[in-house]
Amino acid sequence: MRAAFSSIFKRVIAVTVLDLLVAAAASLSGCTPDNKSESLGPLPTASFTVTPLTGKVNTWVATSTTNGAFQWEWDPGLGNGAALGPSTDTVFYDSAGVYRLTLTAFGHGGFDTVSQLIQVDSNAPLLNQLVNGNLTSDSGWTILNTGGTPTTVTFTPQGLNFSNAAGSNTNAGVYQAVNVTGGTKYYFSATVTTPGSTNTWVEFYFGTTVPVQGSDYLDNKLWSLNTYSGCGSTAESVNVVAYNCAGSGASSGLIVFPQDETIYVVIKSGSYLGTEGTGGVYVTNVDLGIVQ
Repeated sequence: MRAAFSSIFKRVIAVTVLDLLVAAAASLSGCTPDNKSESLGPLPTASFTVTPLTGKVNTWVATSTTNGAFQWEWDPGLGNGAALGPSTDTVFYDSAGVYRLTLTAFGHGGFDTVSQLIQVDSNAPLLNQLVNGNLTSDSGWTILNTGGTPTTVTFTPQGLNFSNAAGSNTNAGVYQAVNVTGGTKYYFSATVTTPGSTNTWVEFYFGTTVPVQGSDYLDNKLWSLNTYSGCGSTAESVNVVAYNCAGSGASSGLIVFPQDETIYVVIKSGSYLGTEGTGGVYVTNVDLGIVQ
């Protein structure tokens, strides 16, 4: 009985499959090819002109001269990729160098790409966001007692001076609040002049923590000279950004803050059983700049 039922079931399946194949063939036989042949249009040949924008530093005007294009994608060569834009667009470069500006033009027949090199001869001028960046007076700055014996902090015509005696265990700083804009490029630099120090540090912080008198400041150290890390022990005058040996900041001085916020620029120096050196360490030309 079970064998007979199995035989009948197989015949039903076979008939059903056959019916499906016949129906599919009938459906296909009713299709006819489309005899129309329409051209999408010629393939565009991308081209553009680029000229300096009068009155704006490091800025160029790029204009597509591509015939038949309806969409334009520009890549300024800054490493961030391309983005859609108008047929005429402006590009800005904040740093000296050679950049490859690329246009991809889209037409009805497809797209085409072309590039030109742009020579940028100098960095764009920066507007310092700090008050009294030369530190020749206390204008704009507040002396920070970090606890313990303080390093002597003096504002002089040559800039901010940190000094102490031989074998000192001291620390102190100055700070200034700055309102920054998220996503904007800021460039930092500062000149540090040392007579040759021992067991000494000169540090630059950019934190969101409010400095508190009597407490050390440790929020976001980006650049530093530190004799323990191998710099600052000989007499020299350097840009701390380029000479940085004990901070996490970029060698270009670039800082991009994640959001609109108030940050505190803290300059701190001290020694542990050491000395700032004869005459002490000077800090001046402190610049947190944005492109004007």
